[in-house]
Amino acid sequence: MKELKGHVVVNGTAEGNAIVTGQPFGFFGGVDPTTGIIMDTWHELHGENIKGKVFVFPEGMGSTVGAAIILELVRTGCAPVAMLNNKTEIITAAGGVIAKKFYDKDLPMIDGFDCNIVDEIKTGDYVKILEDGTVIITEKE
Repeated sequence: MKELKGHVVVNGTAEGNAIVTGQPFGFFGGVDPTTGIIMDTWHELHGENIKGKVFVFPEGMGSTVGAAIILELVRTGCAPVAMLNNKTEIITAAGGVIAKKFYDKDLPMIDGFDCNIVDEIKTGDYVKILEDGTVIITEKE
């Protein structure tokens, strides 16, 4: 088990299995908001599902519509339980903020770790996020 501390971008607590990519991720055109399945054919996670997972990626990219896609993922129950980034860009953060405002759902987002977060967590690891930005990682057996 290891523990990391990051900067809280969007408040909340969550826990679940991680899905990790070393590639930036754009939500508009990147994920089906009715299933949570990654549909970007160029992305290494193509065909994988982020629903109910702790989604770990270096940073977001792309269209301002990405925040609306995150909101739709929350509305349909297909969102990840949390997102961890090296640097959370404003579009991704906005998705988490408006999810709380519109649907009263927490979608915690943490960034600003003292390490490259995608090197510290592996797909399948169990991750727990605390209110203060603490991330507890239990490696997959």
